[in-house]
Amino acid sequence: MTTGGTATQGTRIYMFQSLMGIDNLKGGEFTPWLASAQEMSKDGRTLTITLDKRATWSDGKPVTAEDVVFTFDLVKKTPALNGTGISFETVEAKDDKTVVMTFEKAAFTQVPGILKQYIVPKKHWEGKNPVTFTNPKPVGSGPYTLERFNPKQVTLQLRDDYWRSDTIKVKHIQLPVVNAATEISQMMSGKQDVSGGAIANLEKLYIQKDPKKNGYFYPSYGFLSMFFNHDRPQLQNVHLRKAMSLAMDREQQIKLVTALGANPISQTGLDAETQGKWLDPAYKEPVEQDLAAAKSELKKAGYTLRGGKAVDAKGKPLALKYIEVSDFADSVQRARIIASQLKKIGVQVTVQPLAIATYNEVKAKGEFDLAASGYAYGAVPWQVYNSMLNSRFAGSADGKKPAQTNNFLRWRDDKTDRLLEEMASSGDEKKQIEATRKLQKVIVDEVPYVTLSNITAGCAWSNRNWTGWPSEKDPYTYCAPWYDGPEFEEVLSRLKPAGS
Repeated sequence: MTTGGTATQGTRIYMFQSLMGIDNLKGGEFTPWLASAQEMSKDGRTLTITLDKRATWSDGKPVTAEDVVFTFDLVKKTPALNGTGISFETVEAKDDKTVVMTFEKAAFTQVPGILKQYIVPKKHWEGKNPVTFTNPKPVGSGPYTLERFNPKQVTLQLRDDYWRSDTIKVKHIQLPVVNAATEISQMMSGKQDVSGGAIANLEKLYIQKDPKKNGYFYPSYGFLSMFFNHDRPQLQNVHLRKAMSLAMDREQQIKLVTALGANPISQTGLDAETQGKWLDPAYKEPVEQDLAAAKSELKKAGYTLRGGKAVDAKGKPLALKYIEVSDFADSVQRARIIASQLKKIGVQVTVQPLAIATYNEVKAKGEFDLAASGYAYGAVPWQVYNSMLNSRFAGSADGKKPAQTNNFLRWRDDKTDRLLEEMASSGDEKKQIEATRKLQKVIVDEVPYVTLSNITAGCAWSNRNWTGWPSEKDPYTYCAPWYDGPEFEEVLSRLKPAGS
């Protein structure tokens, strides 16, 4: 429950809370949650966090600084939990509601990742293996407790003593395992109120059927990329990487697969809508498909087209393996579309769907050529870039040391590391922007990954039972029921029974 693991993502936000949320719809603004305040010292080496005095666990005990210290110590000694690459020197409880964290060097850009850390109660987690502990009777600080669990549905119950809000009217939440083929009918009948999934042809098959009762809101919150395994010798050639990027038709991928709100964006991964001040105007436009330019780059990489296949100087065809999670039908479909697009320049790509546990293991060990992932923006771009591109997270080339956080690319580059350090060491936003834009040039020139589109954290909703959902007319927050942070809690606090 302490990280962004897929197994608990859909339930964690209802029962557990981070110190603060980050609202990208408001330019990365911090939203108080378990913490009511935070302050970084002028030298960027001491962070003081003040907990909300009202905060309690669902067993009635207060949330204390000791719980926060325990959680961060757990993250520090367990790399598998450190999804944002948090790095600190010490963490101590100054008193019951004050935590002081120190850093070896200036750590201004680490603050958002630290504040987004979910906190667990020391009493219930002490002595447990945080990677394997299933937490069957969770005690959290959030508005809901676990009422019932089975493989097909999780049912949550609103706490009578919830400390943060008394405006939530939704007493029970049911989180069923849904069938994509029947989800729209469930929504239309009022058996399901909201969906955070990617529903194909949503406008035609759902919204237009009853526009007064059916709605959606899909704001941007990050970007989707296909990434290369840079420990594969052939993929270390930048001209090959550029060729593959130029061969892709991103508009086609979005049209055939991706959810509403998605658009091709800059190769940097930053979209102009939410990341405009950080994005270098020179790189604002997305890469467009250009097969002639792609073939030219392929030739520079040492390949020629022979019988429709790209072959090297020895006549060996270029063949790559693209792994995906078998349960994610839309992602597998996208991978196959990408494979068909790359075939136009002779690159042979085999899509290999894997069970999620196998996929994660293969990805961490580097036993693949291509894969894809979505990355959520933070309050500053350093958060996403550091976890993706910092060489200290790249693992070892032989796979004995697995990749950590999000650097499954296994990207190791001294210039990138220096720029990440430059971004992290300054509390001056202008200097952070300057360093960020220098790193964007590296990303555009070296193509460590291929940006496919922005991604959205949205929902389709029905107002048959509840009203007050976010919309384009009232975009007050994200409404994806799986989205990390206080956002969906705010949605719950605004919902009212239909007809009331």
